[in-house]
Amino acid sequence: MIVVISAIIVLGIIVFIHELGHFTVAKIFGVGVEKFSIGYPPTMVSKKIGETEYCIGWIPFGGYVKLVGEEPGAKTTDSSKSFAQKHPLIRIAVLVAGPLMNIVLGIFLLWLVFAFVGESVPHFDTPRIGSVIPGMPADEAGILPQDLIISIDGDSVEDWDEMAGLIHRRPNQPVIIVVQRGDSIFEVRCSPQARNIETENGDTVWGMIGIVPTTEQHYIGPVAAVWRSVGASIGIVSAVLSFIWKLLVGSASLSEVGGPVMIAQMAGDSARMGIWQFLIFIAALSINLAVLNLFPIPILDGGQILFTAIEGVRGRKISEKVMAAIQQASIAFLLALMLLVTIKDVLRLL
Repeated sequence: MIVVISAIIVLGIIVFIHELGHFTVAKIFGVGVEKFSIGYPPTMVSKKIGETEYCIGWIPFGGYVKLVGEEPGAKTTDSSKSFAQKHPLIRIAVLVAGPLMNIVLGIFLLWLVFAFVGESVPHFDTPRIGSVIPGMPADEAGILPQDLIISIDGDSVEDWDEMAGLIHRRPNQPVIIVVQRGDSIFEVRCSPQARNIETENGDTVWGMIGIVPTTEQHYIGPVAAVWRSVGASIGIVSAVLSFIWKLLVGSASLSEVGGPVMIAQMAGDSARMGIWQFLIFIAALSINLAVLNLFPIPILDGGQILFTAIEGVRGRKISEKVMAAIQQASIAFLLALMLLVTIKDVLRLL
């Protein structure tokens, strides 16, 4: 249940902020808004205020803003409020506002964490475990936070890096880990999962069991937190773009891409770890989706921005038949991709 509730909260916040961006900028520039919906039909509740109908749909994973004159060939009694009749720069501003608000949301949530919790500074001078990632080999083997790792396959370890190095060198190989918990010393057996990790020498396969070192919180203050949150956001954007590039050049595969099921699972895991981890997850996902939404795929904001820019340069609109054909093709592509990724997500859980 916590997985479903967490996923609804995460996507509800991200979608609401995204559509609020489109809605606000549309209103600023005099574009009529027919409907503002959080969730998809059938409609649960709705209320019309002025020209806009505000709705909450029964299907919670999404939402949309319907602008006057947005659809190709749409007729309106007041052309001054038609999205299609506005200057290309105004339309681009409306389209950019959604992803931009998602980035602002991500920066704000990260700022909250840095300002009120501070930075977590890891302790690598000891192989003591700070937290265990749910569902990973260490969790399944019964290893708990505050356990102290004594040795890996008979090799004693003195610090975190020494311990991690031994685990990293054993992907998909059973290892015996000697653990100290209080006054008790015992052995556990687990097989590190193989993960492709980017290093300075190129990608390599490392074994991972899902443990995190102990940390100490350093308070950095609200002003310094601004720069830390911006820097962290830039890091997330860079990571997303790097992964997309790897997909394009073939050094990464779709098996590493998560879909709705994985997002829901990760939302539940982060919620179990506490409110601050939950906020970090929402921030990272919001920025991630903002970057992806700006890619020039016709059905996404990025694709519409591209076509609007082309129209502005050409000085005339692109044929409605051409636009309809491109949109249908992109919808089919995205649905097929989502189906493929969702199937992979489900298979991961089996």
